[in-house]
Amino acid sequence: MRKPLAALVLSTMLAVSSVTTFTSIAVAESKFQIKEDATVADRVKAFADIKALFTEKTVLADVKKLYLDKFQAEVKRIDATIKADDPKIEENLLLVLDAAIKGDLTVGQAQQAVDKGLQWYFYFFIRDQMNNQVRPLLTKGDIAGATAAFDKVIQVYEGALQSTVDKRDKKYGTDMVAILKGTIEQIQKDIKDNNVNDFNVHRQILDKTIIKVYTLATLTYAESIPTKPAADQPTAITEGYFLYMPVYTYLRGGSAADANAVKGAFASGDPSNINLTTIQDQLQRTYIGKVSEYVKQALTKLEAGDLQGARGYAAEGSMFLVGQEVFLGKENYKAALEVTNQFVEAVDKADLAAANKSSFEVLKFLVGKDGTSLKIGDTAYQVDGTAYTAENAPYISLKSNRTLVPVRPIAQAIQADAEVEWIHATQSVVITKDGKKTVLVPGSDRIEQDGIINENVKLDQPMEIVNGSAFIPLRAVAELFGKCVFFENGEIIILR
Repeated sequence: MRKPLAALVLSTMLAVSSVTTFTSIAVAESKFQIKEDATVADRVKAFADIKALFTEKTVLADVKKLYLDKFQAEVKRIDATIKADDPKIEENLLLVLDAAIKGDLTVGQAQQAVDKGLQWYFYFFIRDQMNNQVRPLLTKGDIAGATAAFDKVIQVYEGALQSTVDKRDKKYGTDMVAILKGTIEQIQKDIKDNNVNDFNVHRQILDKTIIKVYTLATLTYAESIPTKPAADQPTAITEGYFLYMPVYTYLRGGSAADANAVKGAFASGDPSNINLTTIQDQLQRTYIGKVSEYVKQALTKLEAGDLQGARGYAAEGSMFLVGQEVFLGKENYKAALEVTNQFVEAVDKADLAAANKSSFEVLKFLVGKDGTSLKIGDTAYQVDGTAYTAENAPYISLKSNRTLVPVRPIAQAIQADAEVEWIHATQSVVITKDGKKTVLVPGSDRIEQDGIINENVKLDQPMEIVNGSAFIPLRAVAELFGKCVFFENGEIIILR
């Protein structure tokens, strides 16, 4: 049977341990063999019960009472695991529910806050269970304990989240139900075999597929809200907000500005702030940042000889590529998955040269949306897919073997985060970011920040003046401002 194109990367990831293939995953129909936990079963039933309270004659006080009785203590437990400054589930849920009880918001808004707010809780329960129960127990060799802990994950997924996954599959033609089913079965086998290494790869597939689910759910409401009758828009905006919140803090790591912008659009309650194209681009940029981050980490781990660390990061980076299925379009997605498979295979074989080459090919599919691409010896370059021409071409210093690039392309590469200018009077480059001024001067490897020399960080190659133009050491400056630089056969990609 031909493997689904939307899941070629998963086929590779799951096949690297020589235990399964995606073909077997996609067509397997057996039910999960688990031992149900009574407490989890009661909580899943309560989830159905609380949703059933929303009728034509909803009594919101009854909804709140059931929430307080059945969920509050557990939601607070999960909230306690969330970073102090990150959004909390109960605070958001009760804010809307209490406002609806007072009459300031609608019953429909309360319904979506409760339904999707509790889905937020259930997803975070899965993450907490996987990270703080299943993985530690498996690492200790406690197969029975790890099995029981993972059975709870399966219960929650089937009872509370799978219907949302199915909706997204039907909307976008994706295969996430099948992928999650196969991944769960693979994790069950990993636990049975006490295979911690493969478990750490497969748990990333589980987690990142659920992130994809809620990202696409957010996209669904970015599309539908502007077309809804005005009376229905507040409920839809509330639903979109609570579908986004489970993945907001994670996507913020890919691009804080974009993740915050999506959150702000839904939190505003204003339908005019919901624009499909804008939100789709913002979501994709958060994913691009995650791919860049994890590809970089995978290559670093591989270079250091940490194969299992590299495999884990490669799995995460690949899954954030898979998460862009809808954004990339059918043909680009198919082609991107083929090179992503090559990257995962190279990492699994500890082939650093092949991993560098294939990862660069992966990033080529993303740089046109959010990044800078240039070539040694070529004045042509692109920023976010728009073509430009520099006065001078990048070159490699014969003394240091470092890549030097004209000021302008660097300025454009980091313009979202910083302002770069050439000061002719002092023959220096000034980079301003978050109110802090960084000064680079020709012939020096020292970095001056707000008038003080940074004793901890130095350039690996001083800035040079050639034919009256300033050339900046690419990698040192880009990474100083949080950018990732990738180099392959004279081509350069700069990503967030």
